[in-house]
Amino acid sequence: MSEQESHHLEESSAESLPEFKATRNYTGPDEQQSWWYIKRWSQDWKSCYNSVPFYISKEGFRTRREYCGTRKALRIRFENTNEIGAFIKITNSYCLLCSEDESASFLKTVKGDLASETPVINTSLAGCRITGRMCVGNKNGLLLPETVYDTELQLIQNELPDSVKIHTVEERLSALGNVIACNDNVAIVHPDINKETEEIIEDTLQVEVFRHMIANNPLVGSYCVLNNHGGLVGGGISNVELENLSSLLQVPLVAGTVNSGSKVIASGLAVNDNLAYSGMKTTSSEISVIESIFKLSKACPPC
Repeated sequence: MSEQESHHLEESSAESLPEFKATRNYTGPDEQQSWWYIKRWSQDWKSCYNSVPFYISKEGFRTRREYCGTRKALRIRFENTNEIGAFIKITNSYCLLCSEDESASFLKTVKGDLASETPVINTSLAGCRITGRMCVGNKNGLLLPETVYDTELQLIQNELPDSVKIHTVEERLSALGNVIACNDNVAIVHPDINKETEEIIEDTLQVEVFRHMIANNPLVGSYCVLNNHGGLVGGGISNVELENLSSLLQVPLVAGTVNSGSKVIASGLAVNDNLAYSGMKTTSSEISVIESIFKLSKACPPC
């Protein structure tokens, strides 16, 4: 094929393709939260295809959204706050969050992002909505404060997978999410936590437990978030301490922030091995660090 014929074919193909515009109306009722994927892909494809607008069918969009959305760091807001980590706890086998009628769309979005077999349990803990700060868990177990209501405990027991152990903890430091950080293999805890609580953590979560501080701050659960691939640490930690902690936990760690500079990592971030939620104020550079350290980035399949 000559260069002239090739050029003519490209021009005719460009004319036959419809102008691609990303609008909320393009998606169906169940896809309103993901309309921005279309806009992003449209811009990427225009650059890849020499500014030729690329059209994708609804079926193709849904397929690519499902593929690309399974391993990503996503910005999200709970009602009017960016402190997303205070209201949600996600692990590799279940999710706990506190969502009321006015935030039903938040609950629906989370259910859509997680794997279909992952139960999403909508509950408060001890009457408090800050579910993410009141509990701690991994794929093996879940620890709740002793003050949790019987109705809340029963609901959680009914919804959790049978493989997940659940235990209530009598502990002076009752906001367990602030004093414990863990993944499926290891945990670091507040230095002053009870010995009995430490034993319960080892037995229920099936992890190795270390007492530690982060930059002389004992609230390790607030300043550190872990999954099985890595961890993000805030609080002004030094490089030497970061290396020692990484060696202790046997996962790579990096110092960083969320929500445009906040060092209280766990308040603005919730992760498992496949997904991360951060507040809407989280910058692009912060998102990049989150995707990198937690191994969430995954290239889109070829068009």
